[in-house]
Amino acid sequence: MRLVFVHGINNEKNTIESIEKEWWGAISKSWKQIGLTPKPKPVINVAYYGKILAEATNSGNDQAIEMGPSETSTGYALQLLSEYAEAAGVTQEDIYATADRRGIPRTAVEQGVPHEGWVIAFADILEDIFPDKGKFIAKHFLNQAAAYINDKALSAKIDKTVKTQIFGSLPDPAIVIAHSLGTVVTYRLLSNEQQADRNISLFVTLGSPLSVKMFKPILPAKGKLPNPPIDKWINGRHKEDFVTLNKAITKESIGFDGVIDITDIVNPDSDKHSIVQYLGSPAISRAIYDELEF
Repeated sequence: MRLVFVHGINNEKNTIESIEKEWWGAISKSWKQIGLTPKPKPVINVAYYGKILAEATNSGNDQAIEMGPSETSTGYALQLLSEYAEAAGVTQEDIYATADRRGIPRTAVEQGVPHEGWVIAFADILEDIFPDKGKFIAKHFLNQAAAYINDKALSAKIDKTVKTQIFGSLPDPAIVIAHSLGTVVTYRLLSNEQQADRNISLFVTLGSPLSVKMFKPILPAKGKLPNPPIDKWINGRHKEDFVTLNKAITKESIGFDGVIDITDIVNPDSDKHSIVQYLGSPAISRAIYDELEF
């Protein structure tokens, strides 16, 4: 049995090696802390798309963000950002005031007029409005998630990259652990009929935005949990992790029941979206321990 790690936002400075070391370190440290007999390190495959995503969302990118549907754009970026703004209690007047102070044209906020750096500018506005929860999230998650959800070519490139790195001819069974935006990428792959012959004994999603309604249009329509390939799915979410909007992955959000919701996340860190804190939580690390076989 092998482990699969699929990272989320803000990983452009990491590498496959650093992610493997950090994630496995958090899991094995937690096992020791809760008194479990150590297990040997299994084969680990890491998906890495951080640089692809960062390059696409770099402020120096001269490509305009298309707000309406087209051959290259889904047109969902504005709605995604607005959904998070609404959840944070941000009013239109808050947006206007911050835009005026930053010298950003109101038309860029009112109509989503595509121009260089539009999504980044909007994320910066939200960062000012809710710094307690959004200082990190608005700058990275909203920016990178909006690019992934909006740019068809980008999402296809990332999906293909991840598929090659963690599936392809690699053996099963596997435990797949995904974080943040990586949960969206991974679920899109696992719910595709091309992966129906795989054996994923446990799918672990952490800090996932799969319950956010604006992701639903880019997910395959499913009326039941895709088994095969997923035998069991657990979703860990900290109630103060803004990425999840404090929503479980349910039939309403994804089309089926059966995802085990775990909110008993121990995280003393100020970053409630931290992958290290998620993997170090006993409820999560124990679930991985119980499933991992040699």
